[in-house]
Amino acid sequence: MLKKISIAIFWLTFFGFFLYKLIPKYKYLTDGTHKHWGSNTTFDNSIFALHIFAGIIVYCTAVLQFTPAIRNRYISFHRNTGKLYMLSSLLCITTLYVMIPGTWCIGCRPSQLTVTSLWLLFITLAYYFVRQRKIVLHQRMVISSFICAAYFVTIRVIDAYAMNLFNSFFPNESTALFASDLFVWLVPLLLFNLVWFIKDRKKITSILEHKIH
Repeated sequence: MLKKISIAIFWLTFFGFFLYKLIPKYKYLTDGTHKHWGSNTTFDNSIFALHIFAGIIVYCTAVLQFTPAIRNRYISFHRNTGKLYMLSSLLCITTLYVMIPGTWCIGCRPSQLTVTSLWLLFITLAYYFVRQRKIVLHQRMVISSFICAAYFVTIRVIDAYAMNLFNSFFPNESTALFASDLFVWLVPLLLFNLVWFIKDRKKITSILEHKIH
């Protein structure tokens, strides 16, 4: 019960903050006045709008992918939403490759390009593993891909509430931005992989002990 409540709180907080940051930017859909990353051309605004729409689909389908009641009971629906998650991820990744080189945060670019490329790698591996019927590895790759996707929301939490901490460790603004950027996606990836490593190690140990006895 506590696990379900924790998961519900996470998704409510995640989407709440996402909408809180998204709603003030609605103008790029109406009058084209949204200035993102120092540009205001029709092409750039279109790419940005496409990025937002694809991102919304990614986050919404992710909820469905990670809900056991849906994943286990409605297999066909799970597969279809999974395909939509991957296709919208590819669209989002494509727009990011266009947008990132022009971002105002020069210090963030290496981190953003890396996490975007990892996102692409993880959804590719997720597709490969599900085709190979390696479901556990598929699930892990989907989770990893979502960590990369969620970065583009969670980084704004750091920007809003924790940049002073990074600035205190790194007086150089560009270095502080890079460190905060890296922290947002690298730490969760390392933690999840550590948990999986421990889990796999226990499983292997249990199998070996069973064979010995």
